[in-house]
Amino acid sequence: MKYAVIDIGSNTVRLAVYTTDGKTFHPLFSQKYTASLAGYVQNDILTQEGIQKACSVLLGCRTLLEQFQLEQTFVFATASLRNIQNTREAVDQIFLMTGYSVDVLSGQAEAYLDYYGVRYDAPMEKGLLFDIGGGSTEIVTVAHDGPGIIESLPIGSLTLSKAYVEKVFPRQKEREVVQERIRKELKKRKLNHLPAFPNLCGVGGTARTVLRLAQAQQELPETQRILTTSQFRTLEKTLWKKDAAARELLLQNCPDRLHTIYTGMLILDALVQLTKCESIYISKYGIREGYLRRELSKKKNEQPRADKA
Repeated sequence: MKYAVIDIGSNTVRLAVYTTDGKTFHPLFSQKYTASLAGYVQNDILTQEGIQKACSVLLGCRTLLEQFQLEQTFVFATASLRNIQNTREAVDQIFLMTGYSVDVLSGQAEAYLDYYGVRYDAPMEKGLLFDIGGGSTEIVTVAHDGPGIIESLPIGSLTLSKAYVEKVFPRQKEREVVQERIRKELKKRKLNHLPAFPNLCGVGGTARTVLRLAQAQQELPETQRILTTSQFRTLEKTLWKKDAAARELLLQNCPDRLHTIYTGMLILDALVQLTKCESIYISKYGIREGYLRRELSKKKNEQPRADKA
């Protein structure tokens, strides 16, 4: 059987198709669309232009999926539709125009499904999981008996860039303002005194982009999915020079994230400092796999243990 999952984020819309035998699943196909829906939010309202943009992308997904014999297509949204005042209006219009019913996840559900997806790839016995998205950042602390702290911060790489950065590369003053906002959000949720975690696990686009940039800059093998703190600092040092070498590295490896990678890395830098971590593992799996696992579990009437979503 084949299933499709469409993830409507603040920066990108991601489509993934999986094959499953009912017990395990395997990625078959994926496609990314840069929609930048957060850029269409005005006074906490997603504009009609933004809703039309979402619909246009989803109709493109529908056309593409017609070539697959699918059992079902799941569509969910995170901060893109969660952090606006007209969520219901947007969801209703999307359904009328595309036929897709969108499941808008709470911040805690998003964080837990990140964790549930990662568990399919690599069991975490102790550490901190993070997902730096365009409109929010999810954080989960993990111990041997499962998740502990589950938090969703209303800051992401795109929203921070939109709010505080005038051009592509943040100026020093803008960098300081962004760092202060990150500290305030962590303090609000009492995350400013996290215990030391030797290992972090990153999921999502920002984490994958950081890995790709480090691989290119430091000639690391493509199969390597763990960055040491030292390797991350080396990448940071290069990018914050904002010189010709930094621009070339960005243009060659993440041209679609020029306006978000710096703010995303500032969030990651804050987590690295707080946890005093030694390494960062970037998982291949995350919320889409967690969502699929949950839905397949529902079909078998076997809810995952301690499912907080």
